[in-house]
Amino acid sequence: MPRRPADGQTRSLRGPVALLPLSLPVLGLAAPTAIAEDDVPVLDPVEITVTAPRLATPLADLPAAVSRVDERQATEGRQGLQLDESLNRVPGLFAQNRYNFAQDARISIRGFGSRAPFGVRGLRILQDGIPETTPDGQSQVDAIDLLNLRDIEVLRGPSAALYGNASGGVISARTRDGRDARGFGGGVMLGSYGYRRAEAIAEQDHGTHRYSLTAHDFAIDGYRDQSTAEKRYLRLHTASELEAGTLNFHLRYLDAPRTDDPGGLTREEMRQNRRAAAPLATALDSTQEAEQLTTGLQWEQSLGPGELRLGGFWTQRDYAQQLPFPGDSRVAYERDFYGLNAQYEQDIGPTRVLTGIDLEEQRDDRTRRCTDIQGQANCPGGTPSIDDLALDQRERARSRGVFVQTDTALGSDWNVVLGARHDRIRMSIDDHFSDRVGEPDRSDARTFRETSAMAGLIWHFQPDYRAYVNVATNFETPTFTEFANPEGGGGFNDGLDPQRARSIEVGIRRETGRLAWDASVYATRVRDEIAPFEEPNVDGRTFYTNAGRTARNGFELAVDWSATEQWTLSNALSLNDFRYRDFVDQQGERRDGNRLPGLPREQLFVEADWRQGPYFFTIDALYTGGRYVNDANDERVGGQTTLNLRAGRHWQDGNAHVEAFVAANNLLDADNVDNIRINDGNRRYYEPAPGLTLMAGMRMTFGR
Repeated sequence: MPRRPADGQTRSLRGPVALLPLSLPVLGLAAPTAIAEDDVPVLDPVEITVTAPRLATPLADLPAAVSRVDERQATEGRQGLQLDESLNRVPGLFAQNRYNFAQDARISIRGFGSRAPFGVRGLRILQDGIPETTPDGQSQVDAIDLLNLRDIEVLRGPSAALYGNASGGVISARTRDGRDARGFGGGVMLGSYGYRRAEAIAEQDHGTHRYSLTAHDFAIDGYRDQSTAEKRYLRLHTASELEAGTLNFHLRYLDAPRTDDPGGLTREEMRQNRRAAAPLATALDSTQEAEQLTTGLQWEQSLGPGELRLGGFWTQRDYAQQLPFPGDSRVAYERDFYGLNAQYEQDIGPTRVLTGIDLEEQRDDRTRRCTDIQGQANCPGGTPSIDDLALDQRERARSRGVFVQTDTALGSDWNVVLGARHDRIRMSIDDHFSDRVGEPDRSDARTFRETSAMAGLIWHFQPDYRAYVNVATNFETPTFTEFANPEGGGGFNDGLDPQRARSIEVGIRRETGRLAWDASVYATRVRDEIAPFEEPNVDGRTFYTNAGRTARNGFELAVDWSATEQWTLSNALSLNDFRYRDFVDQQGERRDGNRLPGLPREQLFVEADWRQGPYFFTIDALYTGGRYVNDANDERVGGQTTLNLRAGRHWQDGNAHVEAFVAANNLLDADNVDNIRINDGNRRYYEPAPGLTLMAGMRMTFGR
C-alpha cells in the first residue's frame, strides 16, 4: 500500500513541523475540548502531512514552500468576512479588499493574482478538494465556510505546476466533516457598522459515518456608503467508512441577495470623506446578487498494490451586477461548472507514483445591458443594442489535464520529487447578439496546449534541518473577462496571449522542541505578463494586454516559538522585488524597471498568543509596505500598520460547551487603505478601510 498517512493522522516524528509550534495548545473555536482551570494542554510532536501538492507528503519530506493554517488560527474569534483573516500569517501571500464584498477578496502569492479587479486570478482555490477556480482561471471565494474550517494549506510557487492553469500557487481549504463532533448548537456575533452573524451547527460521529451540517445568516451595513452586504449559507459534509472504501459527500448553497460596491475614490476624495462611495456607485446603485449551489462526491479505495481516488462535482451559479460606471455596465451570467478527476497512487520500490486526470467544463450564458447616469435602461449613442441589451453570448471553456508525480527516497537523507502535466484548454464564444444588430458575428474559439513541469530535491542534512531546491514552469491563460474586446461588442481580444513563468526556489527548515522556522528565496521570470489597463474611450471598463517580461524575486521567513507554556510567538516576513523588465503600455510609454503596481515590497505579520486554562488572548500586527497604484509608478499609498486583538473564554459543563469572545480590529484607528484599484482611468484608486472595529460573539454546543 502507498505510504500515505490517513487524513488527519498524527505520529511522533523528529522532523520539522513548519509554521506550527510543537507545544501549541489547541483550543479550537470549532472543536472545543474540556479544559480544567489549572491545566495547560501540551501536544506531543506531530507529523504534519500536507495534501495541496497533490501527492500527500509529510512536510518534512516536501521540497517546496507550503504553509498550513490550523483550525484555531483560522476560526477562533474571527468575524469570517474574508480569507485574509486566516491567511495574513502566510509569508509570500498578500491579501486585500476585506470590506468590499461585491469584489471579493483579492489574494496574490508572490505577485501572481494582483491584477484581478475582482475575485482571484493566477491561483488555484480548492474547498474540500472541489475547485472554486473555473477552467478559464477565475476564482470566487464567497462560498467558503470561513468559520467552520478544519485547516488551510497554501502551496506557494513552483509546485502549483501540477494544477495546470495557475502560476502563483494553491490554496486548499478543508471544512469540518464530523470528526471531533461538537453535537448541536449555534452562535451569534455582533459588531461595528451593523455586522451581525447567526449560525446553527449539527455534527455527529457514528463511527463508520459522520457528518457536519452548518448554516449561517450574515449581514453588514458597511463602513462606507453603498457597502451593504447580505449572505446566507448552508454546508453539509458527510464521510462514510464503507467496507470497500471511503465516500465523502459535499453540499454547499450560497444566497447573496445584495452585496454593494462603493467603488474607488481619488486621493482628494478620500481625504475629504473616507466613508463616501464613488459618485457613480451611488447614482447607479452599484450592487450585485449571486446564488450558487455545489455538490460533490469523492471515493477512495484500495485497488491492487495502490489506492484509487475518484471525484466529481457540479456547481451552478447565477450572478448579476451593476458596475459603478454608465454604459454597458449591467452584467449577468448563468454558469454551469462541472468536472471529474481520477488519481491512482502506488509504491514502486522506494518511489511513490501518482498519476491522474482532471476533466472540467464551464458554460456561462453572459449578457451585458446598458444603464445611463440616471439609472435608466438606456445605451449611449454609438453602442449597438437591442433596447438595453449590448451583449449576449455563451462562453465555454473545456480543460483536459493529465499529470504524473513521483516521490523517491534516495537513502535516508534525500528525497527527489518530479512532476509533469499536459493541459489542453479550449475557450470558445458563441455570439448570439451581433447578427441581430447587423454587425459581423464575433463567435470565436482559441485552444491552448501547455506542458508544465517541476523537479525538487530535499536534503535531511541534520536531524532538525532540511534544505531543498525546486524548479518549475507554469502558465496562465486569460480569463473570459480578461479576453474582453477593447473594440467593443463580444468576441475575443485576439492580441492577448497566455503568460508563462519559470521559477527556481531554495529553502531551509529548522525545528526543535520549541522553535520552528522556514526560510526560502525564489526567482521567477514571466513572459507575456497579463496586465490591466483602461481604454480612454470606454469609461470605467478595464481591459488587458500582455506586458512583455517581468521579474519576481523574493525572500520569505516564517517563525513559530513556544516561548513558555502560556505564550506562543509567530511571525511571517516577506521581502519582494517585482518589476517590469520589458513593457510598453497602451500610451506607448516604456515602463521597464518600474515596480508592479498594487504590491508591497515588504510585509511583516507578528502575533503573540497567550493561553491559561480556559482563557485565550491573541494580539497581532500586520505591516504592509508602500504600494504604487499604476504602471507609471507616479502615485503610491504609503506603508500602513493594522493592530488587532482577540480574547475569550471557554466553559465546559458536562456535554455543554460555551465560548464567549471579543475582538477589536485596527486598534490604533489608523487611516488605512483596504484595496487599490490598479490603473484606474479616473484615478479613483483607493478603497479606504474602516477605523477601530469591534465585535463580540458567543457559541454554544450540546451533546458532544
